Amino acid sequence: MKFGIYRLDGVDDEFLLSELERELGVSIAIRSVYRAWNRCAIEDDLEWFASLAKSPRDVLLTWEPWKIPSAAAHPEDQPDFSLQQILSGRYDSYVRDVARTLAALPVKVHLRPLHEMNGNWYPWCGTVNGNTPAELVPVWHHLRNLFMEEHAAEIEWVWSPYVSSYPDCPENEFSAYYPGDDAVGMIGLDGYNWGNEKEWGRWQSFSDLFSEAYRKVTGLGSKAVIVTETASAEGGGDKSAWIGDMFDQLTTGYPRIEALFWFDIDKECDWRLHSSGTVLDLFRDRAARLFGAPR
Repeated sequence: MKFGIYRLDGVDDEFLLSELERELGVSIAIRSVYRAWNRCAIEDDLEWFASLAKSPRDVLLTWEPWKIPSAAAHPEDQPDFSLQQILSGRYDSYVRDVARTLAALPVKVHLRPLHEMNGNWYPWCGTVNGNTPAELVPVWHHLRNLFMEEHAAEIEWVWSPYVSSYPDCPENEFSAYYPGDDAVGMIGLDGYNWGNEKEWGRWQSFSDLFSEAYRKVTGLGSKAVIVTETASAEGGGDKSAWIGDMFDQLTTGYPRIEALFWFDIDKECDWRLHSSGTVLDLFRDRAARLFGAPR
């Protein structure tokens, strides 16, 4: 099984990645990065895309069709980035530019567009911003076809819902969004243990989060599964025990999971693996056995 990590800084620097491997005691096979469409101008992206070539490691690129809001109460309300607007061809020139740029990179790119589409917090989610769940699959095929026309067939497409649907209703089920095995390279799942650090949160084990979602996605298609985002908060339980249980579950209960990405930043909660010495020590003690030791 492979290990990947998201951090705000350092994933494009091979020296810093090697230092992080030694700190965590684990081999980092894949770097997780995020890029918003924003102005939909390739000249804004070229330097950033070029930075991905500074390390030879694979990249998981979460590609987000929105303009990152500075302080919006409802960031999902962006009509310019509705699913219908994407399907209309409005952004085709930009999508083609990105396809050609990514195809030229000397690293393997796992492309994750339209992630967490079964939530209600992004402009491309199926139940907000004037969208319907039925529009997501045509948009997926439209984007992928543009990449194929630009000879970017080596890009691996990662389809990635959140482990729970919001709203939780039949029309927002995972199955409404799956484009089919012929248009997906890997299936991803995002899920976080928020603990009690938010008023709506509760402590959830790894299996509380992932077991039912894993059952559903493995029933949709035959592709390998990866945990594209996960982490645990500190409040409400024992974070080091949560990580230990995660390792136990990955070893015994999820045979189709081939990679896991840790969301290693202090954002809504302190998700980091070094949020405490106890947490870091536990991770270091277990990680190499599952993911491999540093190179």
